[in-house]
Amino acid sequence: MLALYRLQQRLTDEFPEVLLENCCSGGGRFDPGMLYYSSQIWCSDDTDAVQRLGIQEGTTMLYPLSCIGSHVSICPNHLVGRVTPFHTRGAAAMAGTFGYELDVTALSPDEARQIPAQIARYKALRPLVQSGDYYRIASAWEGGWDCYMVVGRDREQAAVFAFRVLDAPNQAPKRLRLQGLDLAGIYEETETGRRWRGDVLYRIGLPVSFDAGDFQGKVISMARV
Repeated sequence: MLALYRLQQRLTDEFPEVLLENCCSGGGRFDPGMLYYSSQIWCSDDTDAVQRLGIQEGTTMLYPLSCIGSHVSICPNHLVGRVTPFHTRGAAAMAGTFGYELDVTALSPDEARQIPAQIARYKALRPLVQSGDYYRIASAWEGGWDCYMVVGRDREQAAVFAFRVLDAPNQAPKRLRLQGLDLAGIYEETETGRRWRGDVLYRIGLPVSFDAGDFQGKVISMARV
């Protein structure tokens, strides 16, 4: 391991302009020591968006979102064969460095149209995602829901990442009790214009509904007004 650190040191000394990304292969070598040399990690070759919810949840127990490589990948997924909506894959990939690993010429016209909007959305969220405070709201391992959020240090901006793995009939909106916000502040959802008191979001929760179908995910941006 020390020899590997020495090799990484040589590479960073001789090529300081090159970004090194460490990989999960070979025994999960994105330990904190490796992050000294490479500020980005690839936490799993499993790129299925639903599987990634749990993988990224576990990774964020120790590592910040700013170093986690996360991508929108092909569908059906080449490992599990799962068919996941393109917008859900995008939402899952935004909790990290964000990117695409697929043949863009094989996408449907609807999927191709979503790419510019996803990139613009991530660029707008990037300072928040990579520098904000991370809060776990619900676990991907429990109950078929997943939710986490990132809040700016000044509590002016927040982004909520919410996912429903499996659909069911007659589901009421899920109330997500948010954290990290100014309890005395008023927050507005960027997409809908709905406004909420911070203490209501904390104690009662933000009602979130999804489109019909399995594997639905969305990102909700909020700003203090």
